[in-house]
Amino acid sequence: MKKAVFLTHANPQGYRIQQYFPFLEKKGFNVELITTKTGFIKMIPFIKNADVVYIQRLLFEPIKLSLIRRISKRLVYDFDDAVMYGTKGESPTRMKKFKNMVTKVDAVLCGNRFLLNEAKRYKEKNVFYCPTVVDLEEYPVKKHKDNMHVVIGWIGSKSTVKYLSTMEDVFLRAKEKIPYIRYKIIADYAPETKIDYIFEKWDKKKEKEGLLSFDIGVMPLWNDIWSRGKCGLKLIQYMAAGLPTISHPVGAVLEIIEDGLNGFIREDSDEWMEAILTLTKDVSLRKKMGSTARKTVQEKYSLQKWGPMVANILDNL
Repeated sequence: MKKAVFLTHANPQGYRIQQYFPFLEKKGFNVELITTKTGFIKMIPFIKNADVVYIQRLLFEPIKLSLIRRISKRLVYDFDDAVMYGTKGESPTRMKKFKNMVTKVDAVLCGNRFLLNEAKRYKEKNVFYCPTVVDLEEYPVKKHKDNMHVVIGWIGSKSTVKYLSTMEDVFLRAKEKIPYIRYKIIADYAPETKIDYIFEKWDKKKEKEGLLSFDIGVMPLWNDIWSRGKCGLKLIQYMAAGLPTISHPVGAVLEIIEDGLNGFIREDSDEWMEAILTLTKDVSLRKKMGSTARKTVQEKYSLQKWGPMVANILDNL
C-alpha cells in the first residue's frame, strides 16, 4: 500500500489536511499525520518510508529541507497564507525560505491566485491553484424569513478580530438607521468594542448551527500583503450556509464574490453602509443572494469537487 505523510504545525485542525484523507485512501494511500511536536529527528523515519510527503505551511531551514528532499520520493508543498511575507509585511528571511521550499518540491498547491503567482516566480511546472474548500454536506442552508431582527454576523478568532474593529463606526451608524439590526460574533473570546453584540464562543461541533443564526455574513479586511494571501474561508463558510456576504475588494474576495450576485464587494464606509442597509431591508434579496452563494460553493469551493482533484495530483506525481 502507498503511504502519504502530512507534515504540519502543532495545531493540525484545518481545511487543507484531514478532509483530504478519505479521498487519498480511496486511491490506495495509507495516510499519516505528523506535527512539529514530534520533533525533526523523529520525523525522518516517517518521511523516508513515505511515497508522498505533504508539507503544509511550514518553512524549513535549508539544511533540514535538503535532508527531507534527499530522503523523500515525492515532495509536495501546500500553503494558504502569505507565508513568504508574514503578518508584518516584507521579510527577506521568509522569502528566502519560501523560494527554497518551492524550488525543492515536486509540486506546489496554492490557496488563491495571489499565492499561485508568488509560487510561479520560482517554479514553472506543477504549481496548482487549490482553494480552501468546505464539505458542503456538513452545511445546512439558511431559511431566510421576515423576522423581528436581522442578524449581521462575523466568525473569527483573536488573530482576525482586528479587521472587525475597523468597522465599528459603520456598524454603529447602520444600527442607528435600522434599530432592528443585531450583531453577532462567534469567536474564541469576546472582543472589546463599542458595538452592542451577541457573543457565542466558538465550538467546532456547533459552528454550522451558529452560522444559521446569521442573516448576513461580513468579512472586513485590510488591503495589505497578508490579507491578499488569505483564502476567504469565512466567506466560503457563510456562502455554504446560504448567506449573502459583504467584504472588501482584497485578495481571494475578488475570486469568490461576484458583486451583486452572491454578495457585495464594498470598499469605503459609505459603500459598506449602503450594502448593509440594502440587505437588511430586503429579505427576498438575502434569499436570492444566499441561494446563488450556496451554488457558487458547490461549483467552485466544495470538498466534493476538490477532494478527488487533490488526490489525483498526489497520486500522479
